[in-house]
Amino acid sequence: MNLDYQLDGPDGAPVIVLSNSLGTTRAMWQPQIEALTAHFRVLRYDTHGHGKTTKNGKVTLAQLGEDVIALLDHLNIDRAWFCGISMGGLTG
Repeated sequence: MNLDYQLDGPDGAPVIVLSNSLGTTRAMWQPQIEALTAHFRVLRYDTHGHGKTTKNGKVTLAQLGEDVIALLDHLNIDRAWFCGISMGGLTG
């Protein structure tokens, strides 16, 4: 699977992960980015089958959580705040 993501904000700032709701993409968070990047490094990603992220078969809630952990590991992020809406909130 190819997990599409975007990282904005100052290096060294605390990281906040934003997880989109069902039927949306990471673009849903765009109106909040200016305010959040004043304080955080903001990591947005498209969940399975949304936006530019591919879908591999049946997706479980556990898999959605594992995807976030794998992305954080890939980016060498040890600690992050998490904010999600709807399905994104369940993922958190």
